[in-house]
Amino acid sequence: MTILSIDNQIERMRAVLPGWKVKQEDERTAVWIGSLRPNKISYRVRIFYRVPRLLDNTTVKQVQPRVFIDSPKLMPNAEGELPHVYWPKGDPTAGDPCLCLFDPDHEWSICDYLADTTVPWSSTWLYWYEAWRVSNIWFGPARHEGEEGDAGASSAEAEIAKV
Repeated sequence: MTILSIDNQIERMRAVLPGWKVKQEDERTAVWIGSLRPNKISYRVRIFYRVPRLLDNTTVKQVQPRVFIDSPKLMPNAEGELPHVYWPKGDPTAGDPCLCLFDPDHEWSICDYLADTTVPWSSTWLYWYEAWRVSNIWFGPARHEGEEGDAGASSAEAEIAKV
């Protein structure tokens, strides 16, 4: 089990998604910007990731990459709901949401390549989002970290967790 460095992540993303731009912010942090088109719409996606220090006392949720949709912006339904996202500080007015990519069957790890996990999971999330925009039903998995129960439960029943 090898913790992947930010250089490992950058190298793999370049190999798998050569059209994506990367900005390395420091020796542990990078931001990638690229596009995903899971169905009808092309989305501009931004992924922020910081490799944790070995001695940091963190949870998976705290160290996992953050995925934001820069355009088109994610839109809530008529009731103001936007399913299966995390809001900054748990407050929808505090900034843009990041996608909840929590998967109880394959928990993300600092040993996983973003290109092989986070990017395809984001594309799948966007596919479910497009279906939700049409039907107002979240058909994809909708369990946030720490929740019990059916991973396919409606996101309206899922608590929006704090980032």
